[in-house]
Amino acid sequence: MIWVAHTFAFQGMSRLAARYPVLRAQEEATRVAEAAASMGRGPTGMDFYRLQRNRRELEAILAERLAERPYLRFVEIRDRFDIKVAFVGSEGAIRQTARTALTIAGQYQGSVRVGIAAEPIDREIDAIRKWLAIRVAIVAAVGVALLVVGLFYVLYLIRKNRSLEHQRQSSERAAYRGVLGSGLAHEIRNPLNSMNMNLQMLEEELQGVPALEGGEHVEMLRSMQGEIKRIKNLIDNFLQYARPATPQLKVVDLNEVLGATARFLQADFRQSGVELQLDLEPLLPSVELDESQLRQALLNILGNARHVVPAGGRVVLRSRAGAGGEILIEVGDTGPGIPAEMIERIFEPFYSKRAGGTGLGLAIARQMVENHGGRIEVESQTGVGTTFRIRLPRRHSRALEPPGVRAVP
Repeated sequence: MIWVAHTFAFQGMSRLAARYPVLRAQEEATRVAEAAASMGRGPTGMDFYRLQRNRRELEAILAERLAERPYLRFVEIRDRFDIKVAFVGSEGAIRQTARTALTIAGQYQGSVRVGIAAEPIDREIDAIRKWLAIRVAIVAAVGVALLVVGLFYVLYLIRKNRSLEHQRQSSERAAYRGVLGSGLAHEIRNPLNSMNMNLQMLEEELQGVPALEGGEHVEMLRSMQGEIKRIKNLIDNFLQYARPATPQLKVVDLNEVLGATARFLQADFRQSGVELQLDLEPLLPSVELDESQLRQALLNILGNARHVVPAGGRVVLRSRAGAGGEILIEVGDTGPGIPAEMIERIFEPFYSKRAGGTGLGLAIARQMVENHGGRIEVESQTGVGTTFRIRLPRRHSRALEPPGVRAVP
């Protein structure tokens, strides 16, 4: 298309460039005819003898006109018998001529012919072509650039639209999952509470019977109560994952939060025979976070470490200032480690290799960390141990919302 437009434009400009000198030559021939008429006017018309007497003056005028018009090659004057009266210039390299009548009082007295040179017109046409070629190239380049930019912008809009649609669908699924989870939890909790109360009453009644006190029946009841408690914990964890709360940010001393969490878990670790150590960086900058959510995430990670580390092992809770301005929290253990093929799956909901585990602890921990604009990294070596590294920004420019969750109208 550009080539076709280029061809038509060049042809059109060439015709205009060739036509324009002809028009100017015609005007020049008219002026020369008027000058010759004024110089050779006689009583009865054109007096060519008088014009011959003024030949030098006439030729000087004609030579001056040729000098001012480089595209004119010659100028000649002929009488009404087509006999050449005056001529200035040369006949060589003529593209075409322009002719005008020489009249006095409306009567034909002869003609003036002007020869148009070829070289100046060719140079002018070439100059116009170059000028046009440059502008056509610029316009074509700009047009192609606009098309490319437009194409990339359209692709960006398509990707953006897909991303927004995916986010909308994720938000709707998360909201629906939360509403469904709340309804199911309500429907399940009530029967569980009733069952638990009935089991407690049955246990008290059995304890009042000397023949049944301390027997297998009591152990079965306690086992059933334990399963009911486990189911309740599973429901609570599922609700916590399905409907994450928006972080309530405030500036806190991270070392104090880590210290309080470690003190809360010391008894459990001591009972399991696992040592829990603190390695806190002094003068750590304050952090803007939701203390309860961060503590829950740490409780989940530390709880997993306590279960997998054998007796006599060690778990270390560290705090550091990151090189990029973020805050680092590390939970390192001397447990059995995690195989490389399992590391990507440990954060999946309901994925657990531990007997009795719900598979939601690490999923909830990662969700709460991401709610703070942070991330969790895992380094593990089989037979050596595992390190969970939490990276958190120190400050937030605005209130955070859980990823993929929005208000349901």
